[in-house]
Amino acid sequence: MQRFGFTLAEVLVTLGIIGVVAAVTMPTLVSNHQRKVYVTQLQKVYTELSQAAKRAITDNNAISLDETKYNGHNANGAKNFLHDYFNIVNDCGTDLTPCFADSYKTINGSDFALERSVVAVSLASGASISVYYNGLLYDYDYHGYLELQVDVNGAEGPNILGRDLFTMDLYSDGKVAESYHSIRDYDTSKNACIEDVSLGGGYGDGCLSVIMEDGWTMDY
Repeated sequence: MQRFGFTLAEVLVTLGIIGVVAAVTMPTLVSNHQRKVYVTQLQKVYTELSQAAKRAITDNNAISLDETKYNGHNANGAKNFLHDYFNIVNDCGTDLTPCFADSYKTINGSDFALERSVVAVSLASGASISVYYNGLLYDYDYHGYLELQVDVNGAEGPNILGRDLFTMDLYSDGKVAESYHSIRDYDTSKNACIEDVSLGGGYGDGCLSVIMEDGWTMDY
């Protein structure tokens, strides 16, 4: 009876081909997975901020955060807001560390400096939030309540602008967005994001908007 099978040489060649394909595709698969993880964490913080703001407005029978005890005219407004509506495991005060990492980079590896903190906290979810401006400005149609730096996984790496580090604004009406006072189209937001995260010329403005516009995906 004749038997059919693979020779040792054929098996070795097949395994070699599989190894080459795996070596080529694995870095891309890992990178795509990491991006999905960062976006999931970003979306969670975004949702928590939005829900907390709406609760604060409702709980204070107000129509905006400016009419609550958390308004920008209160020196402890931002701190009280975070403590009242988030599960905080560490309050770093005006220091960034250890809530945030000691250093951050842009995507191309250049140094990126965080803004000085009004109050920085670590959340039970693993994210860290730093408020670097607490107030309300109505000039030029700007209604920012809190300007935030958010590290979606805290001091854990990679600590890269546009990957796990983002900037966002919480507005008096409870909306979480970027540059709410100005209208940007998609291409303008994406160009601004890529320029910032690559060259370090800004603070990652546009990245949140682009990720949201792309259906909560990170394709840059």
